[in-house]
Amino acid sequence: MLRGRAKGFLYPQLEPLAVSAVSLSFSTFSPLRPWIPAPIRRNARIDVIAAAFFGLFGGFTTPFIPFMAVRLGATSLEVSLVVASQGIVLLLSLWFANLIRARHPLRLVVIPAFIARALFLLMPAVRTPEAYIAVVVGWYAIGSISTLGYAQVMQAVYPAEIRGRIMAVVRIGMALTWIAASLLGGSVMQVVPFQWVFAAGGVFGMVSSLIFSRMRLPSDVPMEGRIDLSHTREILRADRRYRRFLMGLLVYGFGAWFFGPAIPILLVDVLKATSFQAGLLGAMASGTWIFSYYYWGRMIDRRTATRAMTVILFIGAVTPAIYLVSTNAWIVQLAGITEGLTSAGFDLGWLTAVLEYAPPGQVRHYVAIFNTLVGVRGATAPFLAGALIPLIGVRAVFAISVVLTLTGALILRTVAQREPAKKA
Repeated sequence: MLRGRAKGFLYPQLEPLAVSAVSLSFSTFSPLRPWIPAPIRRNARIDVIAAAFFGLFGGFTTPFIPFMAVRLGATSLEVSLVVASQGIVLLLSLWFANLIRARHPLRLVVIPAFIARALFLLMPAVRTPEAYIAVVVGWYAIGSISTLGYAQVMQAVYPAEIRGRIMAVVRIGMALTWIAASLLGGSVMQVVPFQWVFAAGGVFGMVSSLIFSRMRLPSDVPMEGRIDLSHTREILRADRRYRRFLMGLLVYGFGAWFFGPAIPILLVDVLKATSFQAGLLGAMASGTWIFSYYYWGRMIDRRTATRAMTVILFIGAVTPAIYLVSTNAWIVQLAGITEGLTSAGFDLGWLTAVLEYAPPGQVRHYVAIFNTLVGVRGATAPFLAGALIPLIGVRAVFAISVVLTLTGALILRTVAQREPAKKA
């Protein structure tokens, strides 16, 4: 069992490499030094390095996953499965939380993430939509387990009063490499089969997991065990604040997942976008991350996560509206900006909100509940959209999504109005 320093339990020999890379990057200049307490800097530095490698992994793969499903000949229903798979696997979150016996949160983060990213090494052998979907679903399913421990790690290593800003700086490092990888990946895929680019991304993702394993957790970090599934209903009944928060995100998230299958179809079949334009869309989102992550982190530190999430959701409602009115693949790049703002805020907001709501010792259970509800909307909305696209067209799907996302934002606004303006 790992305790205290949480030493590198996958590859101990990685320590010199990680430390030397960190020292080279942060010894003379670092945005972390002026305002982050010295005892926390080591973890923050390793977090940044791991995030940078994760950005390479994400940039080479994530923007192209539904796009390449279409290129392989996937039907609209199969594209819906690709889009929905990330949500479908989250339906297993409560079951995973009950099944997993790993008590140390860092082990729970690193091992599933490493295995999930290693699946991309199988991509060069993929030639059919069915095999492609199998790899993608496997990645999402195994990787989803790591989210159960991630919130605990962030809670343990970063103080609440500056947690949002530290996580924002880490995400900025990720965004920089994500931009480069998505632009490079889109260009390389013009001449090299995408399967090999995906495999290269998987290698970077595996390295990211190994580096993250060097994080040091305090010796007194709570070791949460298997959760009691029968306690889930009691949590939702007793914690009215968390229940209302989840309701707003459920409605908004349904709308956000609903237009997912329509994006690659609009880009490929309607707007005739190239691989470079698809990669540029991801790069636009990543570029926006750079400027928005720190802003959202500061807002979350100074206000409640729910209040910050309200602003984020209203911006998110603009994204399907842009897709709705776009007439070519260049205008649609504006959606990358609003998507970047929303995804950056969501990335920080959901986790900090869970940590605000969850009582001590129940973080993993609260995360599992949140993930399960994400799974509910993710497992239904894309399939409904996939069935409707042949009947009403992609434009109508985007119009419906505008209504749903805006409604969810309004619901969350009523929740935020009952929250104090400042954290206690």
